[in-house]
Amino acid sequence: MNFTEVGLNQKKVSIGLPVFNEEKLIRKKLESILSQTFQDFTIVISDNGSTDQTRKICEEMSKIDDRITFSHHKENKGPYWNYNFVLNKAETEYFVMAAPDDIWSENFLESNINILEKCKELVGSVGECSLFNRIIDSNTHKFEINILKKSRKYQYVHPVKGELKEKIKFYLDYQMGSQFYSIFRTKDIKFANFYRNKANYGMWQSDFAAILKILKRGDLHVDLESFFYKEVSTKSHSTIKYMKIFNFSISEILFSKAIFSVWFFKEFGTKLFLKNFGVLLSSNFSWGRTIFGEVLRMCKRMIYGQEKYW
Repeated sequence: MNFTEVGLNQKKVSIGLPVFNEEKLIRKKLESILSQTFQDFTIVISDNGSTDQTRKICEEMSKIDDRITFSHHKENKGPYWNYNFVLNKAETEYFVMAAPDDIWSENFLESNINILEKCKELVGSVGECSLFNRIIDSNTHKFEINILKKSRKYQYVHPVKGELKEKIKFYLDYQMGSQFYSIFRTKDIKFANFYRNKANYGMWQSDFAAILKILKRGDLHVDLESFFYKEVSTKSHSTIKYMKIFNFSISEILFSKAIFSVWFFKEFGTKLFLKNFGVLLSSNFSWGRTIFGEVLRMCKRMIYGQEKYW
């Protein structure tokens, strides 16, 4: 196998940290995790063929704290493969996927694990989520965090409970994927793990699909006593360009929601498919408008000699 590894200890929770070229953020991210009020964890880092100083920093940190396990892969095998790798390494009771650019409150692990310990009907719990921009000062090269104002409570993550049919109906309408960064019971997120099957790699919003599937196993909670922030770019971006970075084919881009609808039918059966046919159909039309709009913008850029999206 094309990777090297450094120690793994059995703990209460595994923190999966898939990385690629994160030299600017990874040290601070690890220091932040190590300063959590809950300390019974192991950090599983999987470096997907980084070409910068990510490997060097991670190896240094793994020598400082033996709770950090570091795996370096010589070639980039794609983000989905990398997510799957860190999850497969988890042998603890709980698992949480961490992104290098996310920010957790210091009590994020402690508060959410306490909730899961008390409420066995829950399969996952996450702090309230907000979005932020990371602005770099051109003179000092330091980061400034700009938290974006939310329009409502539970805008990006939401409690989900009740009968399966009602949970599925709600979450199909909700259409948010940030709940994927909850602390989950490991056995349940492995059950819902969308990334383990290469046949599923061609579907957009795989995190969203994993959330839908894990609802078969129980309810999801949002802890208002903790929080996490997800970074968004200050620049406009192209969905098509982003999907091409993930190696989606043209047909997978064009028919993304149709592929999702077929998956949903196979996973949840005829009854739930027909019950939610309206929202599935609507999402297909909405996706078509999104892609068509991007193609028109690209044509306009080409006509005016502007930089292409993709």
